Amino acid sequence: MARQMLPVDQVLRVRSEMHLLVQQQLEFLGLPCEGTASPETLHADLKTLFNGNLKTYLAVLTLCAKLMSLYELYMCPEVKKFTKAIGLSLPVFQTAPVMHAMSTALKVPDGYHGLGAHQDWPTLQGGLDTVTLWLPFVDVDRNLYPLELIPGSHEGGLHPYSRKEHIFEVDPEHYDPTAFIPVEVSVGDIVFMSSFTIHKTSTNGDSRLRLATSWRYENGSEPNFIARSYPFAQKRSVVPELITPNFPTRAQVKSVF
Repeated sequence: MARQMLPVDQVLRVRSEMHLLVQQQLEFLGLPCEGTASPETLHADLKTLFNGNLKTYLAVLTLCAKLMSLYELYMCPEVKKFTKAIGLSLPVFQTAPVMHAMSTALKVPDGYHGLGAHQDWPTLQGGLDTVTLWLPFVDVDRNLYPLELIPGSHEGGLHPYSRKEHIFEVDPEHYDPTAFIPVEVSVGDIVFMSSFTIHKTSTNGDSRLRLATSWRYENGSEPNFIARSYPFAQKRSVVPELITPNFPTRAQVKSVF
């Protein structure tokens, strides 16, 4: 846990940009939106978008994870200094940040609403010293779906698991369910953990919004990563047709330039 590693005002600016993405879609759809920036108003706007157009809501969360300002947080001088100090001599990013929005009012049908006990490494399968960074955009207490982890569990290496829709869930026979501790964090904090750490999302939550992101720092100089020719477990694909038929027209392109 790195307390106040990030400038709070910088984190809040990123959250404000995320809110702007939400508000732009609400205005386009003709839906009401709040005018001020706070966790409560962001939550209200997310609920309005969620109830008004679920597809757009999901698209907004996806784009939030691609904000340049978010990348700047994860690559700020203090973060880079810390990752160097723990031995990641040649940091590489094989994945993009992932958004985690949780609230009793934002439960996507058959979608993400917290994850069971898992390790991150199987979804990457890169270097053995890969580190996960977890960054909150609101203060998270033990009653707001906190991240829960088992200290020292990374030393046990890769545990037997079963493949679930979103994760590789660790076999319950291989950890003590009473060993999880909730991680209470404030805006500006970052949680650093090994990709072998057993962790999960607490089911202990209330009506507030928990908003966070996670990203993985891998080490391009980790010997096993080199010996395995830099493997990566995730694949990318391109939609083979136009998403919006007959778009863009020549006039639309010309209007931009």
